[in-house]
Amino acid sequence: MNKVWRFYYCSFLFFLTCTGTVYPQENQGSALKKVVIDPGHGGKDPGASGRTSKEKDIVLDISLRVGKMINEKYPDVEVIFTRKTDVYIEPLRRGDIANNANANLFISIHTNSMADTRRCASVFGAETFVMGSEKTTANMESVMRENSVIFFEEDHSTRYEGFDPNKAESYIMFSRMQNSYLVQSIDFAVEMQQQFKNSAKRVDRGVKQGPILVLWKTAMPSVLVEVGFICNPEEEKYMNSAAGKDNLASSIFRAFSAYKANIENRSSFLPANEINVVTETRTEESPKPPAAKKVEFCVQISTNSRPVETLPSNFKNHRDVERIQTAPLNYKYIVGRTSNYAAAQETLKKARADFADAFMVCIVDGKIIPLSEGLKLLNE
Repeated sequence: MNKVWRFYYCSFLFFLTCTGTVYPQENQGSALKKVVIDPGHGGKDPGASGRTSKEKDIVLDISLRVGKMINEKYPDVEVIFTRKTDVYIEPLRRGDIANNANANLFISIHTNSMADTRRCASVFGAETFVMGSEKTTANMESVMRENSVIFFEEDHSTRYEGFDPNKAESYIMFSRMQNSYLVQSIDFAVEMQQQFKNSAKRVDRGVKQGPILVLWKTAMPSVLVEVGFICNPEEEKYMNSAAGKDNLASSIFRAFSAYKANIENRSSFLPANEINVVTETRTEESPKPPAAKKVEFCVQISTNSRPVETLPSNFKNHRDVERIQTAPLNYKYIVGRTSNYAAAQETLKKARADFADAFMVCIVDGKIIPLSEGLKLLNE
């Protein structure tokens, strides 16, 4: 890492340290009612190019498919597009569209590429970016490429206060800001990558952080997804096929569905007297049923993209905090682990006095699962 990048990255970490140790999730309500889908590039900005196609056309098609899937499955969710035709939209205006609509989620859809086309022929897969610091030169190639769209704006030097996406020193400005919705963005990004891997059978290139302009000022959980490499002939062919577009759109839709269910599950839980625990009387001759999985209840109070010491001083004097890593860049912090549902309810009430967005989850086999899934296991 050269000196400029080292300064940029260390400045970002210093900023996070100075603004506090714990970053609780912002409260956006109990439902996901508005989603903004942002097909990257468009109009005079073609994006990356392959042998036979342009990024702007592929991502528009995929985006419209995602919107259609959401509309059909969730008619109560308003789907807003930054563009539905081949037009150019400035990066900051895309975020403004989402902010003005008071959206609950922002998804910017792109294809990937590389300057070295010879090397690009050997790379595959999807990756998802969230707003944040980035210290690897390889990832910064994608970041700089996506940010370079501002050159299509005649007044870009004035509008972006001298920011030059091709100069490393320009990115120091991002070390002075923090995305309040980083933890939710990571949650959604992790779900997105899991769907690409499991549903679309794509290579999982992981969740990454980068100073991306289109995500800079969005006031909601936001991600930029690179669905594949258009400079790779095999991936370009896949992304231009009807089956490929359907698979990629379906993966994004499935991630949206899982994230929506998780968000809405956080705000509701059954009274203890409505939890049914079935017991049976068996004789020695009766066949034994399979051993039930142990379900424990707990309260999630925080999520972070990096590990935090579980000291009381870091969590408003809560002393039984546990840290569970659920994915790269995703650490969840829980309190009050118990097999008693009523006790967990009491813990939730107390935790919300310090952590307004605390919610109940379950732990099964050492993994955190939504409360609704844990309750189902109790009655199986």
